[in-house]
Amino acid sequence: MTSANAWRLAILLGLLSGCSSDTGDPIPSKSSADEPAAKESPDVKRQDVEQRTAETIVTLDELLPEEFAVLTAPWTGDLDGMIERRMIRTLVVSGGPQFFYYQGRPRGMVTELLGRLQKDLNAELDRGLDQVEIVPMPAGRDQLIPALLSGEADLVAADLTVTDARYERVEFSAPLATGIDEVVVLAPGLGDSIARVEDLSGQPVYVRRSSSYFEHLSALNRRFDARGLAPVRIVEVNEMLRAQDILDMVNAGIFTATVIDSYKASYWSPILTDMVVRDDLVIHAGGRIAWAFRKDSPKLKAAVDEFVSGHKAGTLIGNILINRYLQNLSWVRDSTSARANERLRVLFGYFTRAGQAYAIDPFMLAAQAFQESEFDHGRVSRAGAVGIMQVKPSTAADRNVGIGDISTIEGNVEAAAKYLRFLIDRYFSDESIEPMQRWMFALAAYNAGPARVRELRRQAEREGYDPNRWVGNVELLASRRIGAETVRYVRNILKYYIAYRLAFDAQRMRQDAL
Repeated sequence: MTSANAWRLAILLGLLSGCSSDTGDPIPSKSSADEPAAKESPDVKRQDVEQRTAETIVTLDELLPEEFAVLTAPWTGDLDGMIERRMIRTLVVSGGPQFFYYQGRPRGMVTELLGRLQKDLNAELDRGLDQVEIVPMPAGRDQLIPALLSGEADLVAADLTVTDARYERVEFSAPLATGIDEVVVLAPGLGDSIARVEDLSGQPVYVRRSSSYFEHLSALNRRFDARGLAPVRIVEVNEMLRAQDILDMVNAGIFTATVIDSYKASYWSPILTDMVVRDDLVIHAGGRIAWAFRKDSPKLKAAVDEFVSGHKAGTLIGNILINRYLQNLSWVRDSTSARANERLRVLFGYFTRAGQAYAIDPFMLAAQAFQESEFDHGRVSRAGAVGIMQVKPSTAADRNVGIGDISTIEGNVEAAAKYLRFLIDRYFSDESIEPMQRWMFALAAYNAGPARVRELRRQAEREGYDPNRWVGNVELLASRRIGAETVRYVRNILKYYIAYRLAFDAQRMRQDAL
């Protein structure tokens, strides 16, 4: 996040949708190779899209004419000022059971809690239609506290663990949950190799730098140093990876170990069954989970604390929400299971040949294939997409692709690779777009159609986002304008790509060490 303008569309659409208390279950990601480029964007259709977009922009601009600049500018007041502004800008972490978008609407545990908080605040204010809106704004975990302190948001509604370092910077609400241990999770086959916490000395443990786990592992290393023990090798992972992504990689044996909140380990372990959760290896005990706000917000703290007292874990409502969302994780897929890895080894020659022909990393094609079909070449979608890459016959026959036979794995992969290359070269070849971003934009276009992605980029630029970056920018518009499917599609493929690359690099390192 570089400026307050980065939140403009999130704020605006948050005001339009509000914080609904409706319930909804997480759903699995869908995938299909929609609409060949040559037929997706003829001049007539392009004009129709542009006209509809222009009409929408006029409507949105008229909603918030003068207040808009005020609402998106840095501001650091307390609850009374938020009431006067009629908005509490709230940072959330998107993509898990706490907050996600379904059919354009925010869902999840945090969504429902914020909806209830908004209802309680407005009932107490008794201001009729002149109500305060709580606006959810998705952000990366490493952005939460910086954005709060800079005045780009007023509240952080995420599962933050209260730590000494964080408490020096922000104020926390009364805890929503207490007694949370941070425990070690090991890759398959390593469960017996670590008998006690001291056995982590010299061993790699994979965590995000922004996490409380990093802070507590650093504290453990200071204790190790005082005892003459080698430190834990803290390996920083990409901030884009969520807790479930990291556990996914531990489950596959790509990461050897990580640290996670005990309650998260308990609800992921029935799905990621190969990882070894070691509740006896506690890095930090008795943690408290809370929301955060700036230290000069005593009125907001009082209101949130009162709300938390009736909605935390252990209360009726808190337990209902926990059961509703944390027990419904069957949509998670293990992309790096032993079965999937073996299948990847067999198929990798096809991805390599197509990748070389069309200048695409074969691991990128492999990741896309897993998302599309889980490496099942016999799969046929309801839309008529076929094969391992779920290519439509019309896409393969398009003059920009021209692959006649997609019934074979080789032809199917080649058609997908050639179409992906066409999308990159035709729509995303501008030098201002980094190569990785070009690929992600092309994936989005592969799933949703290039015309839609082009319009999203234009809208992103108008709303203060970076139109040349998918992650954290154009993807936020996509989740609201066309739904979560395309965002999940790209994010999943990115996760699988990282997993496959890491697995290959780890194997190569092991071979080099022999």
